[in-house]
Amino acid sequence: MPRRAWLLALGAIAVRAAASFTVAVIQSDGARNLRIAELIEGGRFAEALLVGTHPPPPLHPLLTVLLNIGVGNLHVAGVAVSVVLGGLAVLPLYAMARRTWEDRVATVAAALYALLPAVVDFQIEPITEGTFMFFFFAAMAVGWSALEERSWERTLAAAGCAALAWLTRPEGIYLLPLFLAASLLRFNRFAVAAVPIFVVTWVVLAYPYLSFIHAHTGRWQASLSPIPGMILDVFRGARPAGSPTENFEEYRVVREHGMVVGGALHLGANFFKVLFYVLGPFLLLGLFKPKPAEGRRALFAFQLLAAFGYLVPIALSFVASTPFSHRFLLTPAALLLPVIAVGILRAAEWTRRPQAFPILAGALCLAMAVRDFRPRRSDKLGMKEAGVAILKTIGPGKRVFATHAQVEFYSQSTYVPLPEAATIGDLESARLDAFAFGPSDRKLEEKIRERHRFLGEFPSPPRKDVLPVRVYLAKP
Repeated sequence: MPRRAWLLALGAIAVRAAASFTVAVIQSDGARNLRIAELIEGGRFAEALLVGTHPPPPLHPLLTVLLNIGVGNLHVAGVAVSVVLGGLAVLPLYAMARRTWEDRVATVAAALYALLPAVVDFQIEPITEGTFMFFFFAAMAVGWSALEERSWERTLAAAGCAALAWLTRPEGIYLLPLFLAASLLRFNRFAVAAVPIFVVTWVVLAYPYLSFIHAHTGRWQASLSPIPGMILDVFRGARPAGSPTENFEEYRVVREHGMVVGGALHLGANFFKVLFYVLGPFLLLGLFKPKPAEGRRALFAFQLLAAFGYLVPIALSFVASTPFSHRFLLTPAALLLPVIAVGILRAAEWTRRPQAFPILAGALCLAMAVRDFRPRRSDKLGMKEAGVAILKTIGPGKRVFATHAQVEFYSQSTYVPLPEAATIGDLESARLDAFAFGPSDRKLEEKIRERHRFLGEFPSPPRKDVLPVRVYLAKP
Protein backbone atom coordinates (compact mmCIF):
# COMPACT_ATOMS: atom_id res chain seq x y z
CA MET A 1 0.00 0.00 0.00
CA PRO A 2 1.71 3.26 -1.11
CA ARG A 3 2.16 6.26 1.15
CA ARG A 4 -0.47 8.16 -0.86
CA ALA A 5 -3.16 5.68 0.17
CA TRP A 6 -2.35 6.12 3.86
CA LEU A 7 -2.46 9.91 3.49
CA LEU A 8 -5.87 9.65 1.83
CA ALA A 9 -7.08 7.43 4.67
CA LEU A 10 -5.82 9.93 7.25
CA GLY A 11 -7.55 12.70 5.30
CA ALA A 12 -10.82 10.74 5.29
CA ILE A 13 -10.55 10.23 9.06
CA ALA A 14 -9.84 13.95 9.57
CA VAL A 15 -12.86 14.97 7.47
CA ARG A 16 -15.12 12.66 9.46
CA ALA A 17 -13.72 13.77 12.79
CA ALA A 18 -14.29 17.44 11.93
CA ALA A 19 -17.76 16.81 10.48
CA SER A 20 -18.81 14.95 13.64
CA PHE A 21 -18.87 18.31 15.45
CA THR A 22 -21.65 19.53 13.14
CA VAL A 23 -24.15 16.97 14.50
CA ALA A 24 -26.70 18.89 16.59
CA VAL A 25 -28.66 15.82 17.75
CA ILE A 26 -27.66 12.16 17.74
CA GLN A 27 -29.36 9.89 15.21
CA SER A 28 -31.99 7.48 16.52
CA ASP A 29 -29.97 4.43 15.41
CA GLY A 30 -26.94 5.90 17.13
CA ALA A 31 -28.89 6.25 20.37
CA ARG A 32 -30.01 2.63 20.02
CA ASN A 33 -26.47 1.39 19.37
CA LEU A 34 -25.17 3.22 22.42
CA ARG A 35 -27.99 1.66 24.46
CA ILE A 36 -26.78 -1.76 23.24
CA ALA A 37 -23.20 -0.84 24.15
CA GLU A 38 -24.34 0.26 27.61
CA LEU A 39 -26.08 -3.07 28.18
CA ILE A 40 -23.03 -5.02 26.97
CA GLU A 41 -20.84 -2.97 29.28
CA GLY A 42 -23.16 -3.87 32.14
CA GLY A 43 -22.98 -7.59 31.30
CA ARG A 44 -26.60 -7.77 30.05
CA PHE A 45 -25.67 -9.47 26.77
CA ALA A 46 -28.96 -11.20 25.95
CA GLU A 47 -30.92 -7.97 26.46
CA ALA A 48 -28.39 -6.08 24.35
CA LEU A 49 -28.79 -8.41 21.38
CA LEU A 50 -32.58 -7.98 21.40
CA VAL A 51 -32.92 -4.18 21.60
CA GLY A 52 -35.46 -2.79 19.13
CA THR A 53 -37.83 -4.35 16.63
CA HIS A 54 -34.94 -4.82 14.15
CA PRO A 55 -32.07 -5.86 16.47
CA PRO A 56 -28.71 -5.17 14.80
CA PRO A 57 -25.69 -7.48 15.01
CA PRO A 58 -23.40 -6.69 17.96
CA LEU A 59 -19.95 -5.86 16.53
CA HIS A 60 -20.13 -2.05 16.42
CA PRO A 61 -21.49 -1.73 19.99
CA LEU A 62 -18.89 -4.27 21.16
CA LEU A 63 -16.05 -2.28 19.57
CA THR A 64 -17.52 0.82 21.21
CA VAL A 65 -17.35 -0.86 24.62
CA LEU A 66 -13.75 -1.98 24.06
CA LEU A 67 -12.64 1.50 23.00
CA ASN A 68 -14.55 3.04 25.88
CA ILE A 69 -12.15 1.35 28.32
CA GLY A 70 -9.63 4.03 27.40
CA VAL A 71 -12.02 6.83 26.41
CA GLY A 72 -14.53 6.86 29.28
CA ASN A 73 -17.43 8.17 27.17
CA LEU A 74 -19.60 5.76 25.18
CA HIS A 75 -20.78 8.43 22.76
CA VAL A 76 -17.25 9.57 21.91
CA ALA A 77 -16.08 5.95 21.65
CA GLY A 78 -18.94 5.02 19.31
CA VAL A 79 -18.26 7.99 17.04
CA ALA A 80 -14.52 7.25 17.07
CA VAL A 81 -15.11 3.67 15.89
CA SER A 82 -17.22 4.92 12.98
CA VAL A 83 -14.83 7.74 12.07
CA VAL A 84 -11.64 5.65 12.14
CA LEU A 85 -12.93 2.49 10.46
CA GLY A 86 -15.00 4.50 7.97
CA GLY A 87 -11.89 6.47 7.02
CA LEU A 88 -9.69 3.36 6.81
CA ALA A 89 -12.14 1.82 4.32
CA VAL A 90 -10.30 3.99 1.79
CA LEU A 91 -7.41 1.49 1.82
CA PRO A 92 -9.13 -1.63 0.38
CA LEU A 93 -11.12 0.56 -2.03
CA TYR A 94 -7.87 2.17 -3.22
CA ALA A 95 -6.18 -1.23 -3.53
CA MET A 96 -8.92 -2.66 -5.78
CA ALA A 97 -9.04 0.46 -7.97
CA ARG A 98 -5.26 0.50 -8.34
CA ARG A 99 -5.18 -3.16 -9.34
CA THR A 100 -7.95 -2.64 -11.87
CA TRP A 101 -6.75 0.64 -13.42
CA GLU A 102 -3.90 2.84 -12.18
CA ASP A 103 -2.79 5.18 -9.40
CA ARG A 104 -4.64 8.22 -10.79
CA VAL A 105 -7.99 6.46 -10.83
CA ALA A 106 -7.40 4.93 -7.39
CA THR A 107 -6.43 8.32 -5.93
CA VAL A 108 -9.51 10.12 -7.26
CA ALA A 109 -11.80 7.25 -6.21
CA ALA A 110 -10.35 7.39 -2.69
CA ALA A 111 -10.73 11.19 -2.56
CA LEU A 112 -14.35 10.93 -3.70
CA TYR A 113 -15.01 8.35 -0.99
CA ALA A 114 -13.35 10.53 1.64
CA LEU A 115 -15.61 13.49 0.83
CA LEU A 116 -18.86 12.01 -0.54
CA PRO A 117 -21.50 13.72 1.66
CA ALA A 118 -23.89 10.77 1.85
CA VAL A 119 -21.09 8.52 3.12
CA VAL A 120 -19.72 11.12 5.53
CA ASP A 121 -23.24 11.69 6.95
CA PHE A 122 -23.43 8.10 8.17
CA GLN A 123 -19.83 7.69 9.28
CA ILE A 124 -19.79 10.48 11.86
CA GLU A 125 -22.36 8.82 14.11
CA PRO A 126 -22.13 5.82 16.48
CA ILE A 127 -23.83 3.60 13.88
CA THR A 128 -22.74 0.66 11.74
CA GLU A 129 -21.97 2.07 8.29
CA GLY A 130 -18.27 2.93 8.75
CA THR A 131 -17.45 -0.36 10.48
CA PHE A 132 -19.41 -2.37 7.92
CA MET A 133 -17.86 -0.73 4.85
CA PHE A 134 -14.35 -1.25 6.20
CA PHE A 135 -14.79 -4.98 6.73
CA PHE A 136 -16.86 -5.45 3.55
CA PHE A 137 -14.28 -3.77 1.30
CA ALA A 138 -11.43 -5.50 3.14
CA ALA A 139 -13.04 -8.91 2.60
CA MET A 140 -13.38 -8.16 -1.12
CA ALA A 141 -9.84 -6.84 -1.60
CA VAL A 142 -8.11 -9.49 0.51
CA GLY A 143 -10.27 -12.27 -0.93
CA TRP A 144 -9.41 -11.34 -4.51
CA SER A 145 -5.69 -11.04 -3.76
CA ALA A 146 -5.85 -14.44 -2.02
CA LEU A 147 -7.20 -16.02 -5.20
CA GLU A 148 -4.69 -14.20 -7.41
CA GLU A 149 -1.68 -15.06 -5.26
CA ARG A 150 -2.98 -18.46 -4.10
CA SER A 151 -2.54 -17.60 -0.43
CA TRP A 152 -4.13 -19.70 2.31
CA GLU A 153 -3.39 -17.04 4.90
CA ARG A 154 -5.20 -14.35 2.92
CA THR A 155 -8.12 -16.68 2.35
CA LEU A 156 -8.48 -17.06 6.11
CA ALA A 157 -8.10 -13.29 6.58
CA ALA A 158 -10.77 -12.60 3.95
CA ALA A 159 -13.17 -15.04 5.64
CA GLY A 160 -12.51 -13.31 8.96
CA CYS A 161 -13.29 -9.90 7.46
CA ALA A 162 -16.45 -11.32 5.88
CA ALA A 163 -17.61 -12.69 9.23
CA LEU A 164 -16.91 -9.35 10.92
CA ALA A 165 -18.86 -7.54 8.19
CA TRP A 166 -21.85 -9.82 8.85
CA LEU A 167 -21.47 -9.28 12.59
CA THR A 168 -21.85 -5.56 11.84
CA ARG A 169 -24.76 -5.62 9.37
CA PRO A 170 -26.83 -8.55 8.03
CA GLU A 171 -25.89 -7.54 4.46
CA GLY A 172 -22.45 -8.99 5.18
CA ILE A 173 -23.90 -12.41 4.31
CA TYR A 174 -23.59 -11.31 0.68
CA LEU A 175 -19.81 -11.84 0.88
CA LEU A 176 -20.28 -15.63 0.85
CA PRO A 177 -21.76 -15.83 -2.68
CA LEU A 178 -19.47 -12.97 -3.71
CA PHE A 179 -16.35 -14.98 -2.83
CA LEU A 180 -17.79 -17.92 -4.77
CA ALA A 181 -18.24 -15.61 -7.77
CA ALA A 182 -14.66 -14.40 -7.40
CA SER A 183 -13.42 -18.00 -7.37
CA LEU A 184 -15.27 -18.63 -10.65
CA LEU A 185 -13.78 -15.51 -12.22
CA ARG A 186 -10.29 -16.65 -11.09
CA PHE A 187 -10.97 -20.37 -11.51
CA ASN A 188 -8.09 -22.76 -10.81
CA ARG A 189 -7.30 -25.65 -8.48
CA PHE A 190 -6.53 -23.28 -5.61
CA ALA A 191 -9.92 -21.58 -5.98
CA VAL A 192 -11.67 -24.96 -5.74
CA ALA A 193 -10.06 -25.55 -2.33
CA ALA A 194 -10.30 -21.91 -1.19
CA VAL A 195 -14.10 -21.81 -1.26
CA PRO A 196 -14.71 -24.51 1.40
CA ILE A 197 -11.89 -23.04 3.53
CA PHE A 198 -13.52 -19.61 3.30
CA VAL A 199 -16.99 -20.94 4.14
CA VAL A 200 -15.84 -23.13 7.06
CA THR A 201 -13.83 -20.26 8.58
CA TRP A 202 -16.81 -17.93 8.22
CA VAL A 203 -19.18 -20.40 9.86
CA VAL A 204 -16.82 -21.02 12.79
CA LEU A 205 -16.54 -17.28 13.48
CA ALA A 206 -20.22 -16.56 12.89
CA TYR A 207 -21.62 -19.60 14.72
CA PRO A 208 -22.09 -18.04 18.20
CA TYR A 209 -24.34 -15.28 16.85
CA LEU A 210 -25.97 -17.64 14.33
CA SER A 211 -26.94 -19.96 17.18
CA PHE A 212 -28.32 -17.01 19.16
CA ILE A 213 -30.50 -16.05 16.18
CA HIS A 214 -31.65 -19.67 15.89
CA ALA A 215 -32.50 -19.83 19.59
CA HIS A 216 -34.77 -16.78 19.32
CA THR A 217 -36.36 -17.38 15.90
CA GLY A 218 -36.37 -21.17 15.64
CA ARG A 219 -34.75 -20.87 12.19
CA TRP A 220 -31.22 -20.72 10.81
CA GLN A 221 -31.24 -17.28 9.23
CA ALA A 222 -28.91 -14.34 8.75
CA SER A 223 -30.67 -11.77 10.90
CA LEU A 224 -32.99 -11.17 13.84
CA SER A 225 -34.79 -8.57 11.72
CA PRO A 226 -38.20 -9.65 10.38
CA ILE A 227 -37.50 -8.03 6.98
CA PRO A 228 -35.82 -11.07 5.29
CA GLY A 229 -38.77 -13.19 6.44
CA MET A 230 -41.23 -10.68 4.98
CA ILE A 231 -39.48 -10.91 1.62
CA LEU A 232 -39.48 -14.73 1.74
CA ASP A 233 -43.17 -14.74 2.65
CA VAL A 234 -43.96 -13.02 -0.66
CA PHE A 235 -42.21 -15.78 -2.61
CA ARG A 236 -43.89 -18.47 -0.48
CA GLY A 237 -47.28 -16.94 -1.21
CA ALA A 238 -47.94 -16.12 2.45
CA ARG A 239 -48.62 -12.47 1.55
CA PRO A 240 -49.14 -10.78 -1.82
CA ALA A 241 -46.44 -8.66 -3.44
CA GLY A 242 -46.70 -4.96 -2.83
CA SER A 243 -48.78 -5.29 0.33
CA PRO A 244 -47.07 -3.08 2.94
CA THR A 245 -47.62 -3.71 6.60
CA GLU A 246 -47.31 0.06 7.13
CA ASN A 247 -47.95 3.07 4.94
CA PHE A 248 -44.34 4.01 4.22
CA GLU A 249 -44.14 7.35 2.44
CA GLU A 250 -41.20 6.23 0.31
CA TYR A 251 -43.53 3.90 -1.61
CA ARG A 252 -45.69 6.71 -2.96
CA VAL A 253 -43.94 6.57 -6.32
CA VAL A 254 -44.35 2.78 -6.36
CA ARG A 255 -48.09 3.08 -5.72
CA GLU A 256 -48.42 5.68 -8.47
CA HIS A 257 -46.31 4.03 -11.19
CA GLY A 258 -46.35 0.33 -10.34
CA MET A 259 -43.82 -2.06 -8.91
CA VAL A 260 -41.30 -2.18 -11.78
CA VAL A 261 -41.38 1.40 -13.09
CA GLY A 262 -42.01 2.99 -9.69
CA GLY A 263 -39.34 0.89 -8.00
CA ALA A 264 -36.80 1.74 -10.71
CA LEU A 265 -37.62 5.46 -10.46
CA HIS A 266 -37.34 5.46 -6.68
CA LEU A 267 -34.09 3.49 -6.59
CA GLY A 268 -32.60 5.59 -9.38
CA ALA A 269 -33.50 8.87 -7.69
CA ASN A 270 -32.03 7.75 -4.37
CA PHE A 271 -28.92 6.32 -6.01
CA PHE A 272 -28.15 9.60 -7.77
CA LYS A 273 -28.86 11.41 -4.50
CA VAL A 274 -26.23 9.28 -2.77
CA LEU A 275 -23.83 10.09 -5.62
CA PHE A 276 -24.28 13.84 -5.03
CA TYR A 277 -26.17 14.02 -8.36
CA VAL A 278 -23.24 15.52 -10.32
CA LEU A 279 -21.32 12.23 -10.14
CA GLY A 280 -24.10 10.35 -11.94
CA PRO A 281 -23.11 11.31 -15.51
CA PHE A 282 -19.48 10.33 -14.81
CA LEU A 283 -20.71 6.91 -13.63
CA LEU A 284 -22.50 6.38 -16.94
CA LEU A 285 -19.43 7.54 -18.87
CA GLY A 286 -17.17 5.25 -16.85
CA LEU A 287 -19.43 2.27 -17.49
CA PHE A 288 -19.45 3.12 -21.21
CA LYS A 289 -15.64 3.37 -21.46
CA PRO A 290 -14.12 1.54 -18.47
CA LYS A 291 -10.88 0.40 -20.15
CA PRO A 292 -9.41 -1.61 -17.24
CA ALA A 293 -5.70 -2.45 -17.32
CA GLU A 294 -4.45 -5.43 -19.29
CA GLY A 295 -5.53 -8.68 -17.62
CA ARG A 296 -7.79 -6.92 -15.09
CA ARG A 297 -11.19 -7.37 -16.69
CA ALA A 298 -12.05 -10.15 -14.25
CA LEU A 299 -11.40 -7.87 -11.26
CA PHE A 300 -13.47 -5.12 -12.91
CA ALA A 301 -16.31 -7.63 -13.41
CA PHE A 302 -15.99 -8.67 -9.74
CA GLN A 303 -16.45 -5.07 -8.56
CA LEU A 304 -19.44 -4.50 -10.85
CA LEU A 305 -20.99 -7.77 -9.68
CA ALA A 306 -20.51 -6.73 -6.07
CA ALA A 307 -22.12 -3.31 -6.63
CA PHE A 308 -25.09 -4.32 -8.77
CA GLY A 309 -25.64 -7.66 -7.03
CA TYR A 310 -25.88 -5.77 -3.74
CA LEU A 311 -28.91 -3.96 -5.20
CA VAL A 312 -30.90 -7.19 -5.71
CA PRO A 313 -32.17 -7.58 -2.11
CA ILE A 314 -32.89 -3.84 -2.05
CA ALA A 315 -35.04 -4.25 -5.16
CA LEU A 316 -36.78 -7.22 -3.51
CA SER A 317 -37.67 -4.96 -0.59
CA PHE A 318 -39.95 -3.06 -2.95
CA VAL A 319 -41.73 -6.28 -3.84
CA ALA A 320 -42.33 -6.99 -0.16
CA SER A 321 -42.86 -3.29 0.71
CA THR A 322 -40.42 -3.33 3.61
CA PRO A 323 -38.79 -0.18 5.05
CA PHE A 324 -36.30 1.54 2.75
CA SER A 325 -33.56 4.12 3.36
CA HIS A 326 -31.03 5.63 0.98
CA ARG A 327 -28.35 4.48 3.45
CA PHE A 328 -28.85 0.96 2.02
CA LEU A 329 -27.29 2.29 -1.21
CA LEU A 330 -24.07 3.60 0.35
CA THR A 331 -22.02 0.43 -0.12
CA PRO A 332 -22.84 -0.17 -3.82
CA ALA A 333 -22.36 3.56 -4.51
CA ALA A 334 -18.91 3.48 -2.87
CA LEU A 335 -17.97 0.38 -4.86
CA LEU A 336 -18.72 2.31 -8.07
CA LEU A 337 -16.55 5.32 -7.17
CA PRO A 338 -13.56 3.92 -9.14
CA VAL A 339 -15.82 3.70 -12.21
CA ILE A 340 -16.84 7.33 -11.58
CA ALA A 341 -13.16 8.26 -11.37
CA VAL A 342 -12.66 6.58 -14.76
CA GLY A 343 -15.58 8.64 -16.12
CA ILE A 344 -13.93 11.83 -14.86
CA LEU A 345 -10.69 10.75 -16.55
CA ARG A 346 -12.48 10.08 -19.85
CA ALA A 347 -14.23 13.48 -19.70
CA ALA A 348 -10.87 15.18 -19.04
CA GLU A 349 -9.29 13.36 -21.98
CA TRP A 350 -11.82 14.98 -24.32
CA THR A 351 -10.36 18.40 -23.48
CA ARG A 352 -6.88 17.24 -24.59
CA ARG A 353 -5.38 19.19 -21.70
CA PRO A 354 -3.27 17.24 -19.18
CA GLN A 355 -4.29 19.50 -16.27
CA ALA A 356 -8.02 18.99 -16.90
CA PHE A 357 -8.24 15.75 -14.90
CA PRO A 358 -6.90 17.07 -11.56
CA ILE A 359 -8.84 20.35 -11.98
CA LEU A 360 -12.15 18.58 -12.65
CA ALA A 361 -11.62 16.04 -9.84
CA GLY A 362 -10.54 18.81 -7.46
CA ALA A 363 -13.60 20.93 -8.25
CA LEU A 364 -15.94 18.01 -7.53
CA CYS A 365 -14.15 17.24 -4.26
CA LEU A 366 -14.29 20.90 -3.20
CA ALA A 367 -18.04 21.06 -3.86
CA MET A 368 -18.58 17.96 -1.73
CA ALA A 369 -16.29 19.22 1.05
CA VAL A 370 -18.40 22.36 1.44
CA ARG A 371 -21.48 20.24 2.04
CA ASP A 372 -19.69 17.91 4.46
CA PHE A 373 -19.55 20.61 7.13
CA ARG A 374 -23.15 21.79 7.15
CA PRO A 375 -25.16 21.56 10.42
CA ARG A 376 -27.03 18.27 10.85
CA ARG A 377 -30.43 17.58 12.44
CA SER A 378 -30.93 21.01 14.01
CA ASP A 379 -34.64 20.41 13.35
CA LYS A 380 -34.60 17.80 16.15
CA LEU A 381 -33.16 19.99 18.88
CA GLY A 382 -36.44 19.63 20.76
CA MET A 383 -35.57 15.98 21.44
CA LYS A 384 -32.22 16.95 22.94
CA GLU A 385 -33.72 19.74 25.05
CA ALA A 386 -36.48 17.42 26.29
CA GLY A 387 -33.93 14.79 27.35
CA VAL A 388 -31.74 17.37 29.09
CA ALA A 389 -34.79 18.79 30.90
CA ILE A 390 -35.73 15.33 32.18
CA LEU A 391 -32.14 14.75 33.32
CA LYS A 392 -32.03 18.06 35.22
CA THR A 393 -35.45 17.52 36.80
CA ILE A 394 -35.33 13.91 38.00
CA GLY A 395 -31.67 12.91 37.48
CA PRO A 396 -29.98 10.07 35.53
CA GLY A 397 -30.88 6.40 35.60
CA LYS A 398 -34.66 6.91 35.58
CA ARG A 399 -37.21 4.94 33.58
CA VAL A 400 -38.20 7.10 30.62
CA PHE A 401 -40.56 6.35 27.77
CA ALA A 402 -40.02 8.21 24.49
CA THR A 403 -41.06 7.51 20.93
CA HIS A 404 -37.73 9.07 19.91
CA ALA A 405 -34.65 7.26 21.19
CA GLN A 406 -32.74 10.55 21.32
CA VAL A 407 -34.80 11.68 24.33
CA GLU A 408 -33.84 8.54 26.24
CA PHE A 409 -30.18 9.09 25.32
CA TYR A 410 -29.98 12.71 26.48
CA SER A 411 -31.95 11.97 29.65
CA GLN A 412 -29.43 9.20 30.50
CA SER A 413 -32.33 6.90 31.32
CA THR A 414 -32.13 3.23 32.17
CA TYR A 415 -33.19 0.63 29.63
CA VAL A 416 -36.89 -0.31 29.66
CA PRO A 417 -37.78 -3.16 27.24
CA LEU A 418 -41.12 -1.93 25.92
CA PRO A 419 -42.75 -3.07 22.66
CA GLU A 420 -42.58 -0.63 19.72
CA ALA A 421 -46.38 -0.21 19.60
CA ALA A 422 -46.68 0.25 23.37
CA THR A 423 -50.18 0.71 24.78
CA ILE A 424 -51.24 2.74 27.79
CA GLY A 425 -51.37 -0.53 29.73
CA ASP A 426 -47.73 -1.26 28.84
CA LEU A 427 -46.69 2.19 30.02
CA GLU A 428 -48.58 2.03 33.30
CA SER A 429 -47.29 -1.43 34.17
CA ALA A 430 -43.67 -0.40 33.45
CA ARG A 431 -43.60 2.05 36.39
CA LEU A 432 -42.08 4.86 34.35
CA ASP A 433 -40.77 8.14 35.69
CA ALA A 434 -41.21 10.33 32.61
CA PHE A 435 -42.90 10.34 29.19
CA ALA A 436 -41.92 12.24 26.01
CA PHE A 437 -44.15 12.55 22.95
CA GLY A 438 -43.68 13.98 19.46
CA PRO A 439 -46.35 15.45 17.16
CA SER A 440 -47.46 12.03 15.89
CA ASP A 441 -48.19 10.57 19.34
CA ARG A 442 -51.43 12.43 20.13
CA LYS A 443 -53.65 9.47 21.05
CA LEU A 444 -51.23 7.96 23.55
CA GLU A 445 -50.35 11.37 24.91
CA GLU A 446 -53.99 12.20 25.66
CA LYS A 447 -54.25 9.29 28.07
CA ILE A 448 -50.97 10.17 29.79
CA ARG A 449 -51.96 13.85 30.09
CA GLU A 450 -54.95 12.92 32.24
CA ARG A 451 -52.84 11.07 34.82
CA HIS A 452 -49.42 12.76 34.94
CA ARG A 453 -47.87 16.18 35.44
CA PHE A 454 -46.90 18.28 32.40
CA LEU A 455 -43.24 19.38 32.52
CA GLY A 456 -43.15 21.40 29.32
CA GLU A 457 -42.87 21.54 25.56
CA PHE A 458 -39.43 21.67 23.97
CA PRO A 459 -37.73 23.54 22.50
CA SER A 460 -38.76 26.31 24.84
CA PRO A 461 -39.62 28.83 23.52
CA PRO A 462 -40.88 27.11 20.34
CA ARG A 463 -38.74 27.55 17.24
CA LYS A 464 -39.75 27.43 13.60
CA ASP A 465 -38.81 24.22 11.76
CA VAL A 466 -37.95 22.41 15.02
CA LEU A 467 -40.14 19.42 15.93
CA PRO A 468 -41.80 19.94 19.35
CA VAL A 469 -41.57 17.34 22.11
CA ARG A 470 -43.90 17.39 25.14
CA VAL A 471 -42.75 15.89 28.43
CA TYR A 472 -44.79 14.56 31.37
CA LEU A 473 -43.55 13.42 34.75
CA ALA A 474 -45.08 10.64 36.78
CA LYS A 475 -46.94 12.06 39.77
CA PRO A 476 -45.48 11.21 43.21
